[in-house]
Amino acid sequence: MPRRPMFPCLLCALAVACHSAPSALAARPDTNGSTADGAFVTPASSSTIDAAELQRTGASNLYDAINQLRPGFFPSRGRTSVLNQSDDEILVVLDRQVLGGVSELRNIATKITRSVRRLSAADVFQITGRMASSGGIEVVLGR
Repeated sequence: MPRRPMFPCLLCALAVACHSAPSALAARPDTNGSTADGAFVTPASSSTIDAAELQRTGASNLYDAINQLRPGFFPSRGRTSVLNQSDDEILVVLDRQVLGGVSELRNIATKITRSVRRLSAADVFQITGRMASSGGIEVVLGR
């Protein structure tokens, strides 16, 4: 049986994949928050939560407010060893210092918080000098 060239098959597969993928223009929001196809982009995709959003939740502490607004801020990499030890947790950063783990957010009132930002592992290291493979959450207090 003769071998057929794979290139035409791969080219067709690539064309189909590119055609079905959404364009970058359609996903980019306008100044009014809608995309080119009319869909509205919610602020839930943002890595920052401001004081106004926090207040609208009615939650008394940051943990509950963040959990309502951006539950994705709290992902965990889960258990990573046979000894069932957990990976390092997400660190809470306040005034460029590590305050502790996510449970510390329950001790911070939403009414005194200016903003909250989800940090990557690299951001945490750059700000605090500590390794945190799960990243962190930066809290800025004040009005």
